[in-house]
Amino acid sequence: MPLLEDRTVIVSGVGPGLGQSIAVGAAREGARVVLAARNDSYLDEVSDQITQAGGEALAVRTDITDPTACDDLVSLARDRMGEIHGLVNNAFSPPRFRTFADADFDQWREVFDVNVFGTLSLTRAVVCQMQRDGTQGSIVFVNTMATKTGMPEQSDYAASKGALLAAVRTMAKELGPDGIRINSVLPGWMWGPGVQIYCEMIAYQKSITAQEVRDEITSRIPLGYIPPDEECAGAVLFFLSELARPITGQSLDVNGGERFD
Repeated sequence: MPLLEDRTVIVSGVGPGLGQSIAVGAAREGARVVLAARNDSYLDEVSDQITQAGGEALAVRTDITDPTACDDLVSLARDRMGEIHGLVNNAFSPPRFRTFADADFDQWREVFDVNVFGTLSLTRAVVCQMQRDGTQGSIVFVNTMATKTGMPEQSDYAASKGALLAAVRTMAKELGPDGIRINSVLPGWMWGPGVQIYCEMIAYQKSITAQEVRDEITSRIPLGYIPPDEECAGAVLFFLSELARPITGQSLDVNGGERFD
């Protein structure tokens, strides 16, 4: 039986890479998928991909920094797809790639507005709907290994994601009595559009090949390869499913075994 059969799952931040892989994977596992992002054209592309494969999808253009838009998304999802069983918080604002000494805190606020307050606004809207319906659901935060690595020029992004890790632990305790599970997935390097662009950028800066950059990254990963987006999405699907029913308040590293301690 599919892992998510007859469940409705909202996926935010549906775009090229992990967001698409999560949405398509959830549909493949039997979920009715509600797709949310700010890019209309890409939402329609992923929605078409799901429906052409025989799945159910609803695309809703949403800016999660607008609490009213989050409420509207959840209301529409409930009306069109039925009871909501899962939420994947994948929407994010990327780092601004500046050292802390050169930080522009207005830019930090922009990152936090999406990664923290936007994410939590959508989460609260879903939680309130689950509580009204009495749904024992699952909420998954896509976090990042940047919270552990201390990567230079990414302190704004890492700090925002670190705030979510702390919030998850508290929410897990508060919402556990309602049967609502809250967990985080922390991907490391993922082979997809983002890492491909990164390898090309570093290769240009260092006058080496993109393959050499990729090989250097791979050398630090015990499993010997950079996990593709599709494989990392599997960890999210696990947390959404009943296989993870006894698990809440946890964070799972999904990085091929790369260690930073």
